[in-house]
Amino acid sequence: MLNLTQNTKQQLKISSKQIQWLNFLQHSTLELHTKIEEALTENPLLELEESPNNEFDDDVLNASSLSEKSNFKDWDEIDEEGSSNYNFTEINSGSSIETLQLRQDTSLLDDVLEQIHHLNISHKQAEICRYIIHSLDEHGFLPYESDDLADDISFAHNTFVEESEVKEAILLIQQLEPQGLASKNPASYLFFQLKSNFSSLAEKSKVIIAQYFQEFANKQFDKIMRELALSEDELQEIQKLILSLNVHPLHAKLLTTSSQEYVVPDYIIIQGMNQLEASLNSSSLPKIKINEPVAKNLKQQFSQNASSFIQQKVTQAEWLIQAIEQREKTMQKVIKTILRLQKEYFQSGDVQLLKPMILKDVAHIIDMDIATVSRVTSGKYAQTPFGLIHLKDLFSEATQKEDGNWVSNKSIQQVIREIITSENPKIPLSDSQITDILKEKGFPTARRTVAKYREQLGILPAQLRKVL
Repeated sequence: MLNLTQNTKQQLKISSKQIQWLNFLQHSTLELHTKIEEALTENPLLELEESPNNEFDDDVLNASSLSEKSNFKDWDEIDEEGSSNYNFTEINSGSSIETLQLRQDTSLLDDVLEQIHHLNISHKQAEICRYIIHSLDEHGFLPYESDDLADDISFAHNTFVEESEVKEAILLIQQLEPQGLASKNPASYLFFQLKSNFSSLAEKSKVIIAQYFQEFANKQFDKIMRELALSEDELQEIQKLILSLNVHPLHAKLLTTSSQEYVVPDYIIIQGMNQLEASLNSSSLPKIKINEPVAKNLKQQFSQNASSFIQQKVTQAEWLIQAIEQREKTMQKVIKTILRLQKEYFQSGDVQLLKPMILKDVAHIIDMDIATVSRVTSGKYAQTPFGLIHLKDLFSEATQKEDGNWVSNKSIQQVIREIITSENPKIPLSDSQITDILKEKGFPTARRTVAKYREQLGILPAQLRKVL
C-alpha cells in the first residue's frame, strides 16, 4: 500500500534573467564598454547613437568637469542638517579622467619558453626545460627536488630521464632572462645574484646567505656579528648589499599571460562650493539604440523563422538598453547614500574621518538587497580630489572608543600605521606596545586585533622591522 505524505516548504527561485542582471550589475565601466562592443558586433539590430560621447580611448578617457546639465532633483537631497550636500551631474568633454594601470601587457612565461625554442639543444633537453618552466611557482622558484622531477618527466613523456639531465636543464634555465629562474628558494636566488661578485663584501654576504640566512631574515644581528666577528658597520654594508638584490626572479602577476588593464573610475566626485558633486562616468560608454527601420524591413522581407530570430535579437537589445539604464539608476542611488554617510571623509580625504559603514546600512536606506549593494561597489572606483578609491574600501565595522563614540576600523588601522611610522626602527614596537599606545589614545583594542590590522596593512612584525 502506498504511503502519501505532504510537505510544505518555502523555496526561492531566481530566474535566468535575474541572474543575468546581477552579473551585469557587477561589471565595471571598462567591462561594460567591452560588453557593449560585443553586443554591437553580435546583434545586427543594435547601432550607435549619434553622440560625441561615443569615442572611447583605451589609454586616456576624455571627460569633463562636472556641469549642471542633469541634476537629479527628484531625490531627497537634503541631509539631516537641512543642507544640500551632494549633487549629480553629467560629464562633458574637457578634463582628463585619471586611470590606474594594473598589469603590463606581457607574459614572462611565454618569453622564457620562446627563449628555449631558440637554444641549440636536443629535442629531449627542450622538453625537460619546458616541463621545469611549467613547474615554477608564482615567484619563479622551483620548489621540487631534481630526482623527483626526473621521475615526473619520465612518466609524463614515457621516456627515461636522469637526474643529471634535470640539473643540467636547471642550470640552462637560470641563464635565461630573467636570470635566476628555477632557483630553489630566496636564499639560493640571492646567492645566484652574487655568484659573479668576488669582492670582500660580496664574499661575506655569501657566507651569511649560505649559513645564516634564517638569522639574517629574522634580524638576529647580534648572533651574526658575534659568530662571524663582524663589526656593526660591516654588517650594515652587507645588509645594504643584500637588500639591493631582487627577492625573487618573477613578479607574481607577470608569470601568467595578461593583457594591459586599467582601473577606470565609475564615479567622479568633486567638492563644490558648498556641496559634494558626483557623476557617473557614463560618457565613456557607447550610446546604443535599436535600429527600428532595419528591424521592420527585415521582418517584412524574410520568413517566419527569420522573423523569430529578429524578434529574439530585438528582445536582447531591449534588455541590454534597459539593463544599462537600470544599472545607472542603481549606482546613482548607492553613491548618493555613501556620500551622505561619509560626507566628512569625502570633504577632507582623511581616513580617520571615515565612519563605520556596512553594506546593510546602504541597502536599508535605498531599500535594496545587500547583494545588490555588494555588486555595485565591488570592483568600482571613484575619482576624488585626493585620488582614486575603491568603493569597497569605504565599508568597515565599528569599534567603540572609551568616550563612547563609535569609529571605523579603518581609522584604527590608520592610527596603527602612524604609530609604526614614527617608531624607532632600531627598537620597533611590539604588537603589545602598540596596543597600549592605542588604549592611551582611547582605542581599546586587543593585541590579536592589532596583529590582524597590522597584517592587513602589509606591515611586518616588530622583529622583522628591526634595522641596525
